[in-house]
Amino acid sequence: MKYIEPTLEVQKRIAEKLGVPVAAVALNYNLVHGIVPVVGVRKPEQAEQDTAALRWALSREEIAELDRVSFEGKTTALWQQG
Repeated sequence: MKYIEPTLEVQKRIAEKLGVPVAAVALNYNLVHGIVPVVGVRKPEQAEQDTAALRWALSREEIAELDRVSFEGKTTALWQQG
């Protein structure tokens, strides 16, 4: 958790400011960087939340702030240590 906590804190703050879910901030950030995330939904509300991330854009300042706190390195190492 210590690796992602700074990123989560910034995502939470941005989400609160914009009035959107944290997941939408994460999706929007990935889309801005040309990443097409594969999302799983089980309820129509989740699909609406995910597509809502396409209706707005993070500011350059928000993207830069997320870039500064985002973890770089072996992304698989965190979840494969089971």
